[in-house]
Amino acid sequence: MGPAGTAAADAEIDLEGRLLLPALVNAHDVLDLSTLPPLGEPPCDSLYEWTRAAEEHLARLAPLLAVPLVDRLFLGGLRNLLAGASAVLHHHPVHRSLVREDFPVRVQGRYAFAHSPGLTPRLRRTYRTTDRRIPWVVRAAEGRDPSLRAELDALAAANVLRQNTVIVHGTALGAEDAARLKAARASFVWCPESDRRLYGTTAPIAAMLEAGVKVGLGSDAPSAGARDPLSNLAAARREGVLGELALLRLASHGSAEVARLPAGGLVPGAPADLLAVDSLERLLAGDRLTVALLLVRGAPVYGLPALVAAAGGPIALLSVEGEERALAAPLGRRFAAVLRRHPAARASPWLTGVAI
Repeated sequence: MGPAGTAAADAEIDLEGRLLLPALVNAHDVLDLSTLPPLGEPPCDSLYEWTRAAEEHLARLAPLLAVPLVDRLFLGGLRNLLAGASAVLHHHPVHRSLVREDFPVRVQGRYAFAHSPGLTPRLRRTYRTTDRRIPWVVRAAEGRDPSLRAELDALAAANVLRQNTVIVHGTALGAEDAARLKAARASFVWCPESDRRLYGTTAPIAAMLEAGVKVGLGSDAPSAGARDPLSNLAAARREGVLGELALLRLASHGSAEVARLPAGGLVPGAPADLLAVDSLERLLAGDRLTVALLLVRGAPVYGLPALVAAAGGPIALLSVEGEERALAAPLGRRFAAVLRRHPAARASPWLTGVAI
């Protein structure tokens, strides 16, 4: 049984020849910021310049941040769900709702984090364990200013460049830094969609992969300019670094490894987090309408109404970019209730064209 399903576990669904893939995994998101529009005035030289500019917008965005935290987190889960992602590594404090089975996606519940070397003066205090199964997440060397490369030295000086360190963005790193990350056994999250918007550049991902660094794809939040994991996958494709199969693996198994979450699959022991799509080409182009069915923990939770309903559970209808889709009924009811109570939440671009 899945988190929101009431369908029989042995139900059969005819996919009518569609391609069945492991569901996407988002190796970096800030789920509670999913009510925000893109912020700042890019291109910026650094994370810190963008943060200062974004903070100037917060007063006018107060209604969006006034949406209760539990509802903002829920919307963040749905944002991933509609993009074909079943699992997320969250980069803000853990909340009890994130690890409930009725949350839309699976979320890593055992992690620690710092914001960044420049905004977290005591990095070591945030680093709780060397256990490689518990990721420690940090934004570092983020921007186009070459001096930001020194943040890698700051991590090493604080003794937090370790086997469970997950460095996000890293746009100021050079190809020669890849060997250092590999030696530390640290992981890396590539966020090409928000990188290009904020800084006009992105990380040296080819060098990271060539050095053997574990790499995942992360969307970051809408406030950074990324719609969702699927549009971020399309941005990764535009970089021309990887072929189609390598991109799909990066967006699923690679991201799951970085997030320390099991990847979906059909092999024994793998969670039944599966994605059926109409077209691989449209998936890689970031088209949400190619998502025909998404299973989380084996339960159909989103997709074409006939496919979601085929397992026998109740559904809630919605419209995505003018086409009819369905959510498992408990998710749909809550989605409609949140938008009814907080209509200002619709300001975020991922909700453009979505109606329930």
